[in-house]
Amino acid sequence: MAQGSAHGDTGLGGLPTTAKYEVDTLFKDLIDQFRRARLPMPVVVLYSDEADTALDREVTGVVSAVQDAQEVGGLPYRLVGGAEGGDPHLNAIGILDSVARGPWARRGPSWYRNYAVPRSRLIAAVEAAARHVLVDQPTGGTPSLDDRVEAVLARLRDLHWRPDRRGGTLQQTLSPLLNSTTLIGAVVLAGLTTLLTQAHWEVVLGVVLATFVLLMVSGWVRRNTAPLSWLGQASRWFATTTFLAASGRQAAAWSIWRPRMSWDVTQARAREVAGEILKAQLPGTPADERERAQEFHLQLRALALLEDLRSAHRSWNPDLRDRKRRVPPVVFLPSAGAANGGLRVLSAISDVRSRRSEQDPLLVLAGVAHADAASWLQPDAAGPVTVPVGGLRRGSPYESWVSNLRVRQAPSRGRALAWTLPVGLSRRQLQAGNTTGLAAVPVRRSAWVLWSRWTVLLVLVLASVGGVLRSQQLSDQYCEGRLLGSNHDAVWRVDPGGARQCVGVATGGVSFATAHDVRLSGARPGHEGDPAKAGADIGLGTLEAAIRRENDRVAALPDVRFVTVVYAGSLTTASGQESRALNSLKELTGVHLAQLRNNVGEPTKVKVLVANGGQDMYFQTEMVERIVAVAARDRSIVGVVGLGRNTTDSQNAVGLLQSAGLPVVDTTNSGSDLARNHVNYFGLAATDEEEAAELRRIADGLALAPDARTATVLTRRPSRDDQYSPEQAKYGSTMLREAGFRLTEDRPLEYGLTSTGDPDYEDALRRSCQSGQPPAVIYLAGRADDVNQLMKRLATDPGCNRPLTVLTGDDLTKAQFSTGETRMAPQATLYYIALTDPAVTAGASDLAETAAAELGIVPKPPGGNPYEDDVFSDGSLALAYDATAALHAGALNAGASQDGGRGAVMAGLRAVELKNRATGIVDFRETRPLLATGTQPGHGINIVRVTRQTDGQAKLERICGRPAGDSAPLTGCRP
Repeated sequence: MAQGSAHGDTGLGGLPTTAKYEVDTLFKDLIDQFRRARLPMPVVVLYSDEADTALDREVTGVVSAVQDAQEVGGLPYRLVGGAEGGDPHLNAIGILDSVARGPWARRGPSWYRNYAVPRSRLIAAVEAAARHVLVDQPTGGTPSLDDRVEAVLARLRDLHWRPDRRGGTLQQTLSPLLNSTTLIGAVVLAGLTTLLTQAHWEVVLGVVLATFVLLMVSGWVRRNTAPLSWLGQASRWFATTTFLAASGRQAAAWSIWRPRMSWDVTQARAREVAGEILKAQLPGTPADERERAQEFHLQLRALALLEDLRSAHRSWNPDLRDRKRRVPPVVFLPSAGAANGGLRVLSAISDVRSRRSEQDPLLVLAGVAHADAASWLQPDAAGPVTVPVGGLRRGSPYESWVSNLRVRQAPSRGRALAWTLPVGLSRRQLQAGNTTGLAAVPVRRSAWVLWSRWTVLLVLVLASVGGVLRSQQLSDQYCEGRLLGSNHDAVWRVDPGGARQCVGVATGGVSFATAHDVRLSGARPGHEGDPAKAGADIGLGTLEAAIRRENDRVAALPDVRFVTVVYAGSLTTASGQESRALNSLKELTGVHLAQLRNNVGEPTKVKVLVANGGQDMYFQTEMVERIVAVAARDRSIVGVVGLGRNTTDSQNAVGLLQSAGLPVVDTTNSGSDLARNHVNYFGLAATDEEEAAELRRIADGLALAPDARTATVLTRRPSRDDQYSPEQAKYGSTMLREAGFRLTEDRPLEYGLTSTGDPDYEDALRRSCQSGQPPAVIYLAGRADDVNQLMKRLATDPGCNRPLTVLTGDDLTKAQFSTGETRMAPQATLYYIALTDPAVTAGASDLAETAAAELGIVPKPPGGNPYEDDVFSDGSLALAYDATAALHAGALNAGASQDGGRGAVMAGLRAVELKNRATGIVDFRETRPLLATGTQPGHGINIVRVTRQTDGQAKLERICGRPAGDSAPLTGCRP
């Protein structure tokens, strides 16, 4: 070979190597360099060492052979060639335009989508407008350059700054709408399918027309809105590139917040570019100015293309395009000459790269005739290189070329084509024959191709669907369930009857109130009640809102000390059984009134949390577990008030609270073993054992002959949510036996409950009243809710149509005797235990005054004893009022606050003595841990007799009793 050729024209083993093999090796190694390290890509120029047209054709064949090998591969490339003849400048512009327009040839899905060229399209739009102005020469004189420039800008506006103007057609509008392969079409067709099966034809027609109008409008906006908006890539580049200098007084600037300024700069630069393009093509332009304008135009075109390709390979773009495009784009120019503009393109690329600091990915492989190469490659340019058969390695010509880039781009080096890598090929290499087959560059599939806008869209859709489903799942699980930050303190549970209830602690935005809550007056939803009755306008929602307001007020006080009391009750029920939550509603009212009363003058304020165990406290354990969890993160919680229903879970529930260091001040729970088994239990209610012992006074006073002393004990069939009935049956049976009564079948008779929760006495009364010895006494070891149905059955059962004494240990003050909703059998006399009688005991307290002042609870008519009103008479409100005050007093004794001290509250409660309370005297001083001295002293207890008058109304009489704090035996309890 001549100077600069591949000296030593033999390959491995001394066999001759062809130019195709050596160039293909160089080509693949260059791509490998890009793939591994994103190294700069040169403009590789092939030419023959000798002036021979046949050898020039062989050089062209080498480029074509390398290109042909890529047809079966995944390399993105463009095969271009300038037109022979014509203006070399326009031919060069045509080559660059052909490269930009694409499409880029490749095979397979192993690389990213086609290249977007917004910058090239922008320059092409200016060129198209300039061509239009040059072709449509006006008659009557030659216009000035400024007039032509303004005409170009006017044409640009007509073209909406696009290279060509395309009119919208009906087919183009409907195509995305009805094409199921597009996202819009798939969604529309799926929506239409759903509508056709579920909606009326008017709805379907309306949706179709609305979609069509939307697509028409969006299509018009796309066609008539300039792509050169100030938000686009092309606009930002065009307004800020240092290659251009803005004309007039407009500074080169761009801002997303100043679209008008950005548009003015763009207009000024477009005016300058249009002027240069016109100068490059107008025949009257002076030669030197024309040459300068052509060079400017060509370099601007090359710059736009290189910037587009650089943007397409930009690292850390959101679509990760650089990781997907693992190989450079390649332009094959088999025959680049001076006449067809090819050499001008190669020079422009090299010149632009020398002027710019950014690196673009374009690799060019061009073939140049020997004559053109001799005149094109300047004497001071780097000479042709030797291409070793083994490829690129340290010290190779490519390494030398890369190193020399630093100095060859310097202005002092003249017009050296720094980015050109010339490769001279010898005659022997070019004429060695096709002994070597070429293979396509392997382009491996990248896993990053999965990352795309469609993948992101799919992920977002799946995430949205998953989020909706998860949110729905959390909403079904938690009372305040949401995708992020669900409140775990309250959960949805379904009771055995199928009712869905919110169970747990009402923190955050949780509320246990529903649209069918019972009112404090006893009125139920859908039942007309007296609106003037005390408590008619107060429901659970009202109380919860009032408690939250007071809690917020306390929290806002400066330097405040406070404790938190948790009320635990049965606040929700199944639909149709709302009245069964009335007792807990009254207790919560008492807790809130105690909170308000305390917070008026006490230095240590009270906050209240509400907890719900579901109907009949069926979910008591779960409620307590959540109370314990809340107390673990809230040090101000000092104890629990409530838990007024004795169930099989009560022992476990109180034990959990004991383990958490939380005392329980119980209101109406009469379980006898709770105080014996737990040091944290303090009860205000008389126990089942105490109640049965006091009813002995009635049993002993009955004037019955010895053979007539028969009794029946009726008890609920055992269930998970009822420990109260078996315990009552146990103590009631023992009491009756000790009083000399014989029990029917010598054991309690069980009765079940219907699906609506009503008792079914059919079998039990058949075995009792229709036996050989009908009972003189019936002991109801059940709930207050069971009395009404028992009286109905006794009134119609002929076997029991004789004088009967009915005893029950449950507090029936909650029964609706006064309203007639709870009936009395004509032959029956009922004796029941009342835990307290506020009409007798509460006169010295401030309960009624506090209720009237804070909640507007004013019994009618005024002037009488307010505690005889149904709101107060059953004692539930009074018991909760006193229990809250007692717990607060115990916390004060222990010095507890939000800063700590909970562990000493149990000890503090054992020093509590509160006088002049609504139930009497609350005194825990004699209450020993685990009742080491016997029963807990000082429980209030009353015996009430109920009979039926001649008019059918029930008559209630308190025959004996004592207030809380009094340990003296009952006197005057004669039937």
